Amino acid sequence: MESRDSIEVKQTLGIIVSDSKLTVLGFSMSEAFEYVEKLWSKLKKEIPETLWGKITIEVSGISNLGSKMAFKWSVTVDANGENDIFEDLLLLLTENNFFINGEVEII
Repeated sequence: MESRDSIEVKQTLGIIVSDSKLTVLGFSMSEAFEYVEKLWSKLKKEIPETLWGKITIEVSGISNLGSKMAFKWSVTVDANGENDIFEDLLLLLTENNFFINGEVEII
């Protein structure tokens, strides 16, 4: 895989898989939006256009009540209950280390 297909991250990102959703946690804000851009670009090449409307990508900010206001960002890919599409997405993402040049941890 060429490095332009993945984003460079310094911190370990967490991966949560449930039902037909996959969430990647721990991005900085710029990394999250860069990730979405690269992810959509790759998915549009790999998934037939007739299925594009069945996939949703959501970006969310996560914070806690610690001493300073800081956010980590997550990106969720949702196949909206389409299990066959989700299996293909999951296979594509895991084969490509989730398009991340860095460490990922399945939570």
